[in-house]
Amino acid sequence: MTNRMTLEVLKWLLGPAMAVLALPAQAGGQLSVEEVRALLTDRTVHARHEKDRYNFRNYYAPDGSAKQLTDQGEKKSGTWRLDSDGTLCVQWEGAAEATCGPLIALGDGRYKRMRTNPKNIMGGLTHIVTFERFENGNPGGL
Repeated sequence: MTNRMTLEVLKWLLGPAMAVLALPAQAGGQLSVEEVRALLTDRTVHARHEKDRYNFRNYYAPDGSAKQLTDQGEKKSGTWRLDSDGTLCVQWEGAAEATCGPLIALGDGRYKRMRTNPKNIMGGLTHIVTFERFENGNPGGL
């Protein structure tokens, strides 16, 4: 059986489970700490929360502070940091802990923000946010 046929059989057998089995490297791989720092520092990100289905803007200040404005007008303040492997962690005021996960390039100028999902019995990462576009600085005054 050829590799292509094997892949097609696996897709057919596993169906939706294939998304869980996909490795970040297949989707462009995790960005390095240098790549994430260059992408986010002193920039405003226009993004979409995939689970809760709302749009928002985040500003990632050079001093590690973060601001968010949702399309419903909700504002948040918090902090952001990068781990040595490029994992982005954001903690909003009032949250018990930071949410952390890698950024994965989609190849079209957009990025997936992932996080570990403790409810996923197979382990792995869940796509929670899509970073759609970026602006230099904080033009909206978040």
